[in-house]
Amino acid sequence: MIKVLMLLAPERFRDCEYLVPRAFFDQANFEVSTSSTNHIVRGRFGYAVHIDILLEEVEAENYDGIFFVGGGGSVEYADNTIAKNLFGSFLRLNKPVAAICAAPRNLLKWGYLENKKCTGFDADGVFSQLAKEYKAIGMPHEKVVVDGNILTANGPEASEACALAFIELLTK
Repeated sequence: MIKVLMLLAPERFRDCEYLVPRAFFDQANFEVSTSSTNHIVRGRFGYAVHIDILLEEVEAENYDGIFFVGGGGSVEYADNTIAKNLFGSFLRLNKPVAAICAAPRNLLKWGYLENKKCTGFDADGVFSQLAKEYKAIGMPHEKVVVDGNILTANGPEASEACALAFIELLTK
């Protein structure tokens, strides 16, 4: 059985960017676990999730892929070395990683998207600025971009396409 870890911000994750992919992963019969820095997290619109495993307890070896849920709260992980190292572990193990909406900003700041095609939320122009700064190939008008084992998506409207593309990465 394919095991997916979904990383959520402790507050202000984008509810639909969790709920829609989660529904697709459940439908694909994946074993889905949730992680964050708190035991209970709340989305921007109030959806509460009881976390399965705290971020500091996660070992990449136990999962087949990681999905970083977006929303305003996701950018608070930019300086979180545990999250950075976890994504680095998934990439070193050649396991798929995904980030949607504002979450790709973390991958940029962590240096994981250098010379990679990527997309992300860019209504404020921050994604494009970060892509340039961190030497990524920013494609902010694309809904979903896959480059190797890294999938990025640009926001809530891409939730379905992002989930389907991640399922494809995990099952190839």
